[in-house]
Amino acid sequence: MPSAIRRYFQLEKPRFHQFLAHCIVRRALRSVSEMNLSDPPVIGIVAGENPPVDEIQDALTLLRLPDLDVLRTRFPDPLTVFLDCEPSSSSRPKKLEKTEEEFLIALKGKKAVFAVAEEEEDMPVLFRKIADRIIHLQGPTPRHIKAAFAYCVGVDISLEEAGQLTNHSLFDLTMAASRGRSWRKVLDVISDDKSKSDGCPVDGELALETLAGLGEAGAWGRELAVDLKEWQAGKLPWSDVNRGVLVVGPPGTGKTSYAKALAKSCGVELIASSLAQWQSAGHLGDLLKAMRRTFAEARKKAPCILFLDEFDSVGDRGTVRGENALYVVEKINGLLECLDGVEDREGIVVVAACNHPEFVDPAFLRPGRLEKTIRIPLPDHPAREQILRWHLKGTLEGEDLADIADRLEGHSGADIEKLVRDARRKARKENRDLILHDLTGQLPKPVLFEQEDLRRIAIHEAGHAIVHSLVGEGRIVSLHIEPGLLPGRSRATAGALLVERTNPKCMTRKDHECKLMVHLAGLAAEKLVFGDMSDGGGGGPHSDLASATRIATELEASYGLGSSLVLLTQSGSRHVPDMLLSDTGLRSRVDKILGKAFEDASALLQENKTALHALADALVVGQKLDEADVLEIISAAGCQLQRAG
Repeated sequence: MPSAIRRYFQLEKPRFHQFLAHCIVRRALRSVSEMNLSDPPVIGIVAGENPPVDEIQDALTLLRLPDLDVLRTRFPDPLTVFLDCEPSSSSRPKKLEKTEEEFLIALKGKKAVFAVAEEEEDMPVLFRKIADRIIHLQGPTPRHIKAAFAYCVGVDISLEEAGQLTNHSLFDLTMAASRGRSWRKVLDVISDDKSKSDGCPVDGELALETLAGLGEAGAWGRELAVDLKEWQAGKLPWSDVNRGVLVVGPPGTGKTSYAKALAKSCGVELIASSLAQWQSAGHLGDLLKAMRRTFAEARKKAPCILFLDEFDSVGDRGTVRGENALYVVEKINGLLECLDGVEDREGIVVVAACNHPEFVDPAFLRPGRLEKTIRIPLPDHPAREQILRWHLKGTLEGEDLADIADRLEGHSGADIEKLVRDARRKARKENRDLILHDLTGQLPKPVLFEQEDLRRIAIHEAGHAIVHSLVGEGRIVSLHIEPGLLPGRSRATAGALLVERTNPKCMTRKDHECKLMVHLAGLAAEKLVFGDMSDGGGGGPHSDLASATRIATELEASYGLGSSLVLLTQSGSRHVPDMLLSDTGLRSRVDKILGKAFEDASALLQENKTALHALADALVVGQKLDEADVLEIISAAGCQLQRAG
């Protein structure tokens, strides 16, 4: 605190709310270099709903005072000019016009100009363009509150107690401080009233400690909860706090529930929005305003979690084409502007969620924005059982749910919640308590494959495993087939080879060709054994054919490993199908690459046909094999486990 202001506070002791307002303003302006320039600054102050405008203006004036003599004369010649920025109303256009006139006059006066407003949009457009900075006020820190109680009230409170008060408004704190040593009773009454009116979370609601199957996301969230408490206590700078994460996972894996649980465990408010909500406001200009309002609301309620759902719908500037390109670029640039800046986002942790991270613009994933990507997988067996018990809420406490959890393999947390909800509905209709049979009766029943189809699926998956063991990268984790398909599930879920990748390496054309052979080995095995192929290798965006086509296209169009060094598209581009449809030359080269890989895979399988049948036989009987089982079976059948060529 400058010596002139310290001496002023000694001469004229400030009231509690004045002192805190001064601390808040001084903290916000600490990094504003324009305050130290000889030329008076032009700065906008966004103070949130019902700001203490008078106190903020007094604090700003004090910060501009050159010495104590000016203090004693009580500012006969104002050092600063304050613009009156009122919230939106029917008469707003006229008021804005008047404010802009006042601003132009103030600029000629060579005095500091401040605009204090609830929202940034309440400031004139001209002011926002010319202003040196526009800053957003945050609440007082624990040290500010402790100092205010000590200096203005004469009450000594601990830093930990002060940290617990940072969630209260300036009005509530001032009311409590007015009661001196009885301040705790006032805040207890205020907290009780807010709990009743706001419907505060009860103990049974989601928290990271009770949410199952989170994996890395749970560890990241618990670390964030500790860091936020340290930051609120003034022990950790905001620059050291994790400020953003992209949460990725299949539909129904609990990404929204994770955001709710994260906010609960961190003890902060959750603000949720999405591109769809912003777009509902109207055209691009309205969308950008809605976007900024969301971040402005988050700044008011900081510290908080800002949850942005369906984040992959925002788009990627590197892949957008056509008439819609400018719209997407403007939209992404607007969101990047909201995400940028340590000062403007202090106290706001952004959690974005999506199903397809490959559709997200890489600029969002840079440090300071969404600097970490975490996957929430489908729940494993222990997680499925825990999710079941969570939704049962104590019902069937003594029952063994392991078999039900086992039969729910491949199902999401949302699927499990629906299962319990349907079981409860059945029990209600029959006017009785829930029993175990209600759950088992709701389990989806698979449609079993005919024996001939099951054999084909086993041959297909065995083909993948044998070719991978010969030319693939990474170790085999498991190989499995399913005896039937659940309603609504695709043929692709009937079997799979799971592989754990080794350390990354520099991939040559031969390495990519080996990957192609593994992808096409399932179809090659079917053709070798049955004389024809089924549709199980294609159809979807993650099928064998889709993956192989993408790799072959990237060899020719992205990596410079084909007939040309020209880069036609980025690796991982979503426009591969469009390119192949429009470029017949490229399509012909890709088809040739795929044909050769298919022939090479077929040749390997022909050489190891005995191992192929032995592995398929074991799959039909056991349905799931681990790495040791797979390698033992094919080795015993004479398959040489070494890299081809």
